[in-house]
Amino acid sequence: MRLELPARLLPAALAAQLLFPLAAAAQVGHDPARSPYRTLRYSQFISLTGGLLNGNGGALGVAPHHGASLGLRYEFLSAGTVTVGLQASIANTERLVVNPTRPIATAVSGPVKQRVAIGEAIVQFNITGGKTWHRIAPFASVGLGLMLSNDTPLDSSGFKFHTRLALTPGIGARVFLSDRLFLRLEARNAFWSVSYPATFRAVPSTAPTEPPVLATPRKEWLANGWYTVGLGYAFSRPF
Repeated sequence: MRLELPARLLPAALAAQLLFPLAAAAQVGHDPARSPYRTLRYSQFISLTGGLLNGNGGALGVAPHHGASLGLRYEFLSAGTVTVGLQASIANTERLVVNPTRPIATAVSGPVKQRVAIGEAIVQFNITGGKTWHRIAPFASVGLGLMLSNDTPLDSSGFKFHTRLALTPGIGARVFLSDRLFLRLEARNAFWSVSYPATFRAVPSTAPTEPPVLATPRKEWLANGWYTVGLGYAFSRPF
């Protein structure tokens, strides 16, 4: 028995025959298994980082400026393109010591060790959103932190670093070795200020005819390179 369609339905039937293969092809599209993009499956990240803090210490080199750092970072994906995090770091740095009672030619000694603790709140902008590209997730970030340092017993000049605000913009990438395990590579520029005591701008008492050890203003902003690499782990948000 053969069924015949009414004449008024023939155009619709022919259109369906023509469009069905196109619709099927559109559903196939690009093979997801071969796409360079992968959606991040987890929304929380913790990483242990090690790095090098490399600055100039200011006009006289008395600020902490060079040494190894160790840090722990926790962050969560608050939106596809934004990650919010906290980081705590310790840096074992070096600095110089200046005796302002002497002329600058003989006033500088060191370097000596000074430990610095850094706590930061960080906002990270994920360039590929909530995905990776060939397992790489590049980003740009900016952090605002507080620096704490101990006294240097060998320094009797009156210079104190103590507590400072730090601004830390940077760029980097997470390289995912698996859905959970990743490497973190980052280069940042840490900005903070130093203030010099009045003794640095006074005539050296041991050489009254010589200029002071510091002729620049009492406050100076410093830019310090900070380069880190870390190993991280991703996990699910517990709420």
